[in-house]
This record gives sequence, C-alpha cells and structure tokens, in this order.
Amino acid sequence: MIKACASKSAFVTILLVSFAFLESQVLTQVPSEDLARSQERGRKIYLKGESIDREIRAVLGSGEGEFSAQLFPCANCHGQRGTGSSEGGLRPPSINWNALFSPNRSALTGQTRGPYDEESLRRAITAGVDPGGRKLHPGMPRYNLTASQATDLLAYLKILGDRLDSDPGLSADTIKVGAALPMTGPTAGVGEDIKRALTAYFAEVNSQGGIYGRSLELVIADSKADPAETAKATRRLIEADEVFALVGSFEPGGNRVNDGFLQKNEVPLIGPVAFSPRSTSTTNRQTFYLLPSFFDQARTLVDFAVRNKGQVKAAERPSLAAICSKSEFDQDALDGLKTQAAVYGLELSTEHRFLEGQMDVKDVVSSLLDVRPDYLFFFGSGNDLLALAGEMERRGLLVPVLTCAAMIGDASFQLPAAVATRSYLSYPALLPDHEDYQDFIALMRKARVPVTSAPLQALAYAAARVLVEAVKDCGRQLSRSALVSSLEGLKNFRTGVLSPISFSPNRRVGTTESCMVRIDAVRKQYVRASNRIPSN
Repeated sequence: MIKACASKSAFVTILLVSFAFLESQVLTQVPSEDLARSQERGRKIYLKGESIDREIRAVLGSGEGEFSAQLFPCANCHGQRGTGSSEGGLRPPSINWNALFSPNRSALTGQTRGPYDEESLRRAITAGVDPGGRKLHPGMPRYNLTASQATDLLAYLKILGDRLDSDPGLSADTIKVGAALPMTGPTAGVGEDIKRALTAYFAEVNSQGGIYGRSLELVIADSKADPAETAKATRRLIEADEVFALVGSFEPGGNRVNDGFLQKNEVPLIGPVAFSPRSTSTTNRQTFYLLPSFFDQARTLVDFAVRNKGQVKAAERPSLAAICSKSEFDQDALDGLKTQAAVYGLELSTEHRFLEGQMDVKDVVSSLLDVRPDYLFFFGSGNDLLALAGEMERRGLLVPVLTCAAMIGDASFQLPAAVATRSYLSYPALLPDHEDYQDFIALMRKARVPVTSAPLQALAYAAARVLVEAVKDCGRQLSRSALVSSLEGLKNFRTGVLSPISFSPNRRVGTTESCMVRIDAVRKQYVRASNRIPSN
C-alpha cells in the first residue's frame, strides 16, 4: 500500500510537472496581446517601411542621400520571409533569427562575423555595423528608428519566416478565400450561381494539385444583396472566418462601404461582381475591379456614334440627346457621355433626368420630337427604357438608342422591334460565342453547374482566375502584401471571358474596353456590332 501510495504520489508529481511544462510551452508559443501588437507593428516596418509612431528615414551609401523608408523597406532586399532575394545583382543574406544569431560569412563583403545579439542587431539596423563593429555592405541602408520602432522591428524579426509569421487564412496546405454573396432573399439565386462558379473553378485547381501544394478553400457569408448586410458579411469573413482574401463578392448597386474596412485591415478584394466606380484613385489599394465603369462605357458609346461604326448613319457632326435617371451610376454614365462628347466638340441638344420609375414618357418624347437628335443615349433601368420605347414607337420617333447592356438587362429583348433594330449597347465582356469563352462553358459543364446567370458567373470565374494567377506569381512566399504587389504587376492576363486584364500601382480597373452589340430579338441574344473599343 505504501508503495502504491508512493507510486501514485510520484505519478501525480510527474503529471503536474508535465502540465507545467506544457503550459510553459503554450505560453512561449502563443504571444501576449502586447507582444502580438508589437510584432504586427514591426511587420509593417519590415514589409512597408511604415510606422504609426513617426516617419522612418533611410540613409543610403555614404550618407549623402536620405529618403523615406517606404522606398526602401527591408523586404525589398531580404524578401517577404527574410531568406534574401536577388537585388541589383547582389544577394542579400538571410536575416531569419537563427541565421542572425549564428556566426556567418557575408557573401557580399567576404567578412566573417560573430553572432548578433539584440543590442548589436539594433546597431546593425541603425548604424550599419556588424557585431564586431565593422561596416556592413554599403547597399544596406541605415534606418533612423526610435527606441519603440526598433523594439517592434526586432519583435517581428524573431518570428520572421516561421509559422507564426503568416497572414490570416494561410496555412502550409490551405489558402482560405471568402465571398460575400446573397444566399437568402430575392436574389439568392444569383448568389448561388456565383458560388457554384467559384466552387467549380477552385475544385478544378485543387484537382491539379492546388497552388504550390496549397488547396483553395472557399468560405461564403450571406450578404442578402443589401449594402449594410454586405458590410456585415465582409466583416464576418475577415474577423471571424479569418480569410486571406476576398474574391467575387457581390456588391449591390456598386456598394463601396467596405473600402475603408478593407484598407484598414489590408485585405485584398479581387474582382467584385460590380462595375468599377468612376473614381480610379488608389485610396483603397486593396480592391481590384475587372470591369470598366459606366463612365468609361458611355465614352465608348460616344466613340461608336461619332466614328459612325456599324450600320448607324448620321450627320458629320451628329446631334446627341440624353435621358438619365438620378442614380449614382447612371449619373456617372452621363458624365462620361459629356466628357467624351466634348472631345469631339459636341454638346447635348437636350437632356432629361428622372427618378427611377417616375419618367413622364409622353413629355420626354414630345421634347425629343422637337429636336429630332441623331442619337439618343439612355442611362436607366430596363423597365424605364421599355416604357420610353413603347411611346417612341407609338409616336413614330425612330432614332438610334445607345445604352449599356448591363443597365437594362433582359429588357433589351423585350423592346419593340422598331426600337430594337436601331439600338446599340456597350458590352464589357466577351460574347458567349467567342472562342475564348468556351473554356468557361466547358468547366461549367464538367462541374455540372447550370449557367443561369452567365454574365455574373463569368465575372466570378474571371475573378477567381485572376486570384489564382497572382497567387502563383507569389510562389510559396505568399502574403497579402505580396498578393497586392503581384496583382499590380499583372499585364494583359486573359481570363477567357473578359478583355485582357492589366493592373498597376496606379490602376485598379482591369480593363476599360467594351464592344458594341446589337439585339437579336428572335434568338434573344446579342450580336457583335464592333470590335472592342478602349476608353481613351
């Protein structure tokens, strides 16, 4: 009995010691909130040369030049993961913690150095000397860090390149991406169609081994096609589901309430299912649009009219009239019309604005009959165009109507024949009969996905392809920052359903091209009326 008790006591002691050891291991592996915040601040210094404390300056070479550290962040030379990257023919060394705290021979200077400690590493970063006090290679900038900035940077260097140093949504074998889609409510069918298209493409990529061994995992949050709910869904995806990036989210009415949130959290959104806003500024560097704005599409309409493309015939200096609803996107189109008309020295002969669903079609048509324009530009809903077209046919106003296919939707196939045969529409995607489009159709058939919302599903498919291409370009050194940089370098990428996509550091709209189409009311489809017209 005594032996049993002793044995039991020893077992309890061992168990307690084991728990204490495990607890210490957990404490060493999981950083405190203060340390995590310090590491995150240091991460921003390392990757971007930015600090919320004060601006960091970098001194180059012999000291004559001093610049913002944002131009020379550590990651530019040492790489996203600290393993070194080729820069100007030089090979900067690895600066992972184990490498720094071990003796090493510099491939740049040929000097052998002893191991760093925290104090000598601070001096290397701020004064440009190694642990023995010898100068580092002149290609290494000297950064004027405050004490707190240096502490933050060192806190980050301790985890640089290890498993704690990764953005949310990334693991060794998974990339988690999210989409805010309407899964309930009147547009739930649209959300389901987009989800199926994204799922089909990601499944195809995963079946081929994923991207450098990582598979794509799609997470959906219900946005209910409402701006406020879209914002909530986006926050859930980022804060609760911790997705790495967003792709193909459905933005009702060009919803941009997420811009500030995405920018603050530095989460990329690739190819929202929406037209780009008129402003192409990069105040929100995280969102990459694929389709041209209605402003640009309206400019294409003017080019088509003035250059007399297709079958339209008009005077040498055609007279233009416009009817536009008071919605934000339609107003953007009207501004684009006026901007491009001014390029040709033209002005509108008449202009009517109306509230959606409240247009006085009789009054509008009477006014148009007085001026009889060569072209009538319409920017509004399909239902309003149908009401206007009916009155135009009744009163014999047979004037070419130019509008945007995405604005009026399926109403184009319900127009009276006399109006439909004279209508021309801007179309920002490739037509389904285009040869390149067949890859998309083949994938949907293979996955047994019904193509019931073809334009929206094709746009989501294009967004997914752009994401995968950019992730591939990053290699295994994937991060949100690297993804944004990769997207900014994307040039003339063919998705198969859109014009070639290009981005840059100052461009967040993939294409400004549209083609012009006519209406085949019998087959209920569009027929090409022009080649693609860039908005210049």
